[in-house]
This record gives sequence, C-alpha cells and structure tokens, in this order.
Amino acid sequence: MARSSLKHAMRWRVGPLSLAVGAACVAVAHAQLAGLAGGPERPISKTAPVTFQADRVRYDKNTGIVTAAGHVEAWQNGHVLFADRVVINRNTDQATALGHVVIMEPSGQVVFAKQADLSHGMKDAVTRGVAVLLAQNGRLVGNGARRFGGEINEIAKPVYSTCDLCKNDPTAPPLWQIRARSAVEDLQHKVIEYHDAELQIYGFPVFYLPYLSQPDPSVRRQSGILIPAFGSSTHIGAFLAIPYFWRISKSQDATIVPIIATKAGPVLDVKYRQAFNFGKLNINVSAGHDRYAQARGLSDAIFANGVFDLNSTWRAGFSYNRTSNVQYLNDFRYLPNAGFLASNAYLEGFGRGSYARIDAQTFQGLITSITQSQLPIVAPYARYDYVGRPDGWGGRVSLEASAFNIFRQVGTDSRRVAAIMGYDLPVDAPDGLLIDARLRLIAAGYSASKLNEQPNFSSVDAASTARAIPIGAVQFRWPLERSAGRWGTQVIEPRVQLVVAPNYGITQTTLIPNEDSLDLSFTDENLFSLNRFAGIDRFAGGARVDYALQGAWYFPDGARMSGLIGQSVAAHKNALFPVGSGLNDNISDIVARASVAPVSWLDFTYRTRLSHHDLGARLIDGSVRIGTKALNVTPGYLYSNTDPYYLGTQAPLPAAYFTPRRELTLSAATVVNKNWSFSAATARNIQTQQFDYAAFSATWQNECAAVSLNFYRRDTSYNNDHGSTTVLINITLKTLGSFGFSAL
Repeated sequence: MARSSLKHAMRWRVGPLSLAVGAACVAVAHAQLAGLAGGPERPISKTAPVTFQADRVRYDKNTGIVTAAGHVEAWQNGHVLFADRVVINRNTDQATALGHVVIMEPSGQVVFAKQADLSHGMKDAVTRGVAVLLAQNGRLVGNGARRFGGEINEIAKPVYSTCDLCKNDPTAPPLWQIRARSAVEDLQHKVIEYHDAELQIYGFPVFYLPYLSQPDPSVRRQSGILIPAFGSSTHIGAFLAIPYFWRISKSQDATIVPIIATKAGPVLDVKYRQAFNFGKLNINVSAGHDRYAQARGLSDAIFANGVFDLNSTWRAGFSYNRTSNVQYLNDFRYLPNAGFLASNAYLEGFGRGSYARIDAQTFQGLITSITQSQLPIVAPYARYDYVGRPDGWGGRVSLEASAFNIFRQVGTDSRRVAAIMGYDLPVDAPDGLLIDARLRLIAAGYSASKLNEQPNFSSVDAASTARAIPIGAVQFRWPLERSAGRWGTQVIEPRVQLVVAPNYGITQTTLIPNEDSLDLSFTDENLFSLNRFAGIDRFAGGARVDYALQGAWYFPDGARMSGLIGQSVAAHKNALFPVGSGLNDNISDIVARASVAPVSWLDFTYRTRLSHHDLGARLIDGSVRIGTKALNVTPGYLYSNTDPYYLGTQAPLPAAYFTPRRELTLSAATVVNKNWSFSAATARNIQTQQFDYAAFSATWQNECAAVSLNFYRRDTSYNNDHGSTTVLINITLKTLGSFGFSAL
C-alpha cells in the first residue's frame, strides 16, 4: 500500500477518551493503536470524538508493544499531541513519545519536550528537556518535569522569562529571568511556585527569595503576594510596601498593602472591588500614623464609589471621599496637591430625548486658601432635560428644569426652582442664506438668606423673589464658497445675530443669589451665546447685535487657514459685567481667532480680545504645535488683563483680580524608536518671575520589560509648603508585576 493511502487508513474517529492535560493526546494514541492491533477495546466515553493519525503503525503480538512513527498526531477537545514516534506497552499501560514532542492545550499553553514517558492511565508523566510556551510570551524551561494526576507539574532547574532571546547569540541570558532550584505548576489553580528563586538581569543575580509564586500568565486575577514596592521619600523616609492580592471570588477581590516607613507609619491600605450583574463597587480605605499627626493618633482616608443599574432606564450611584488629615494624602501620595474632595449620591434616568437626575453633594477643602465652613452643601439638586423631535417646520422644543437647595456654615444659603423653555427653528433661505431663530423663556424662583455674605455680598440679608425672562434671537449666516483652482477652496461667512430681551441691570439682581454665574470670560467661543454668563442667576438682558466675519482657506495639499473676528453692540450699558471683562460699554471688545496649518507638522492657533478703545490686548492665548508623532513640541503663551479666579471672593473686588496673568508654557514629546520615548513640560509665570512647575519623563520598554523615570517639580506653594520635588522610578517585568522607587 502506498504511504499516502496508509496514512489515510490510519486516520480514525472514535468516541472520547478521558484525557489528562498534556498527556491527553498520548492516551488517544494508546487507545487507537490498541484497537488497530486487535487488542481488547477499552471503555470510552460517547461525548467527545478522538482523532488519530500516523504515517506507520507496527504491533508486536509477542511483546504487546505498539509503535506509531512518522508525523504522529492525535487530538481531542482541543488537546493536540505531535511526536516523531509513540511507543505503547499494552502490558504495563505505559507510553513513550519521542522526538519533537509538542503538546498543545486548549488554554493556549504549548509544551515542548525531547521525550515524554506516560503511565497510570496517562495521567502521570515524566518529560526530559521540557519547555512550556505560556500566554503573553511567557516561557518556562527546565531540565525535566514530572506530572501527577494531570494537575501538577514539577519542573527541575526551571528558568522563566517573557523576553525574546538575542538573535545574534541565542545562548546569551535574556534581559531578565527567574531561575530557581525547582518549580511547581498547578494546572488546576493556575499558579506557578518557585523554590530558591533568583531574579537575574542579563544573567546577573540581583534579588533572591526562598519562595516566589506567580499566577499563570493566562490568568488576570490570582491570589498571592505582589512584587514589593520600596524607595525613599523626604516626607516619610525610606519605605517598604508588600502588597497582597486576594481573589475573594469571581466578582470580588481586595489588595491589602502594609507600608512601613522610617519617618511615618505603619500604614495599612486596602482596596476592595466587587462587580455585580447590575453594577460595580470600589472602596479604598487606608489608615496609619503620619509625621504631622503623631500627637493626634491615626490618620485615615477613604475613597469609595459605585454605580448600580436599577433597570434599563434608571441607575443610581455614589462617591464618598474624605480624609482626616490633608498632609496624609500628600505624604503617602494618595491624592497629592488636590484642592478639594467631592462626595455625592445620585439617581439618574435616561429616556428618548430626555434625561433626569437628582443628587446631593458635599465638599472637603484641602488647601489653606479654601475655608471649609464656606464650602457649599447641595442637598438636593434635581434637573430634567428634554429635547423634542422636529416638528413640521423642522423646529425643536426643549425644556431644562432644575431645583436645588444650597447651604453653608458661613455664606449664603439659597434655594432655586427654575425652568428654561426653548424653541429652535433652523431655516435654509434662498441663495444659501442660513437662518437660525431661537426663543427662550427663563423662569426662576429664589429664596435666600445671608445674602450679604460670600459669594454674593449683597446689600440685603435675606430675600425671596421670582422672575421670568423672555429672550428672542435670530442669527443669519451666509457661507460663500469660491474655488481658487490649484490654490484650493476659499470660504467666507458673515454672521449677524440680533438678541432681544428685557434689560436687567445690577439693581434687579440685588435680591437674587448667584450660584452658577460667578465665572465670566468673553471670547470668540461665547460671542453668539444668548447669555454670556455660564448660568441663569445673572443675565444682562437688553437688545444687542452680535456680528462677525469668519473664513477659511483649504489648500489641495492639506494646508489650511481659518479665522474669525467679531464684536457686539448693546443698546444699554450693564454694570453686571465685571470690570475688565470687555462687556462694560455699549460696544464690546473685539474678539478674534486664527488658526494656520501650512504643513502637516505645523499648526498655529491664536485667540485674542482687543480693547475697542485703543486695540490694546486684553487677552492673548496662543499655542503652536510643531512636529510629528516622532517629535512634537508645543509652546504656548497666555495673557489676561484680569484674574477671574478672584470673582466672588470679596466685595469690592480684591487687587489680585486686577493683576494681569502672564504665563509661558512649553511641552515636548518624542518617540525615538519602539523602545525609547521622552516627554517634558514646564510653565513659567512671567508676572511673578517664577516657574509654576517643570516635568520630565523617560520610558524604555521592550517585549518583556519597561522602565520609566518621572520628575516633577512644583514651585507654587501648596498649603504653605513652598513647593516640592518628586522623582519616580518604576520597573515593570511583564507577567510578574511592577516595583518602584520614589523620592519626594
């Protein structure tokens, strides 16, 4: 018989056979060859088929030995065995696979061996020259291995790494490897344990542990000790953290981190996570002794959040963030340099074209410039938004309703019920003219006490009032497009908007608390807004005309230019607008924007606001992006004649509000190659002649490791600390974890 026909004849499909992991496929060979030799059939299952094939099969009736040779293949339920030769002794129930033995597991694990001896129903095995290919490029090599019950592998003299070998010298040690006296691979629980283990860098031992365990690289969550973190900090001294990951269940886990330091501690940090069919929960609790809190006992912090789907429409959630000691957060790097902590609980619903939410909010100040007693407590805040479908004319009806109650220990307590009803109608007129008509009715009722305190500083102590503001606006846009032939396409678009509303001056707002309109910045972005303030508590009103000319030039090679220049004219002056805002006169300041990208690696953006009296700059915001993905540099400059941060802090406005802001920024990033990348950034306050911060990072990585260096210097004062410096070095060994060193 020809070889090809013999091979075809040797291919069989039979009922399933109970297979051990790895040894499974050899058991298939045993069953098939025994049947071919005319021996007694063994009991088999009827649920999973087994397939076996070989080039040649020989059976010796005198010795009971079956030999399959030449491209031996056997597979069942995703388990596959390849070998040059398989020898089965039917008298002793032992099998030997020889030559280029390869065992492929359904999990993706691949085992290579020179020889595999199997016994006891093929569940026990002894292999020589074993190499295991694991998930995520993991490789486990040993002199030999023994398998027990198809669940435990004992490996002698193992070496583990995820690094590729050097192409020029494959015998050279990899970047890193774990070398041990022995290892135990628990296939059932997917854990690899090493005894007398060394971490070697390029073959040089740098760390020794009598015992080390790691999850199988295919496992994302496995209980065990993680790689320790250690370093030195000017705040807490030398420190050591030994994290333990606890896989509580399929949907629960916790990371427990004891921290020991020379200047503070001990500290215990616990992170708990749980996933539900309808949501998730995260809790981070830490407590310990801090250098600034030794006399007061323990310091603690808690960060918790959760979100839960009640049904397809409604969901609920919360966040709770609190600390007993602000310095504790900075020293142990939980939330360094944060200004405040926010906590809330909410219920929200989603509908077709609608959204509803009710929540409560509290805040904890973390810096000396924030007085805790002046922070608001919002309980509750409710809102409802609705946008209707287009009607027969193409217009849409909208509704924004809200209600809140805000109180403070020191400062204004206020309550508001409001509704904003709107109708928008876009119209395409002849000759390409675009018309957008808008109607709004803002109705609100207010009740407030301590109005004479921050942030309102009103002339009255308490008030209750209501008002309704009708607003009508119509905007005309006429985009004109012109082909410039080989020079591309040019677009010019004049825009004019007329806004009409009752004129509300500062006297009409004396009885109205201001909770949502404390910030104001007049730029090209809100030139055509119905209300220049961010909210509805302040509205200047009156009639005005907004106008602008915008244009763009698009070149065939991808280059482009665009810009806008505009202004506003009001029928009445309004003292509601802060001094220096550019909106104090009938004629507003001039706002402009320009963007130029002559080539793909250069992009310039410039925004400005110019005085309508002398064209002096009131605002300059410019940035340039230079470069590609390989190297990108972005310088920037910001100038403002006022500092809106101080709005609402006191009355009259403090001198700091009228102090101009001048700041230079510079950031750069480069990807040198697939291994190296760098980035840097800095900001300098020209007004104070000081750097606000400077940052630098460098990262090196390959297929098995990554090393990053991060430097951050803050020169601005945080809680009167006169700045700080942070240096972080983090080393990641793929599949093993990360460890780092920090200096603060």
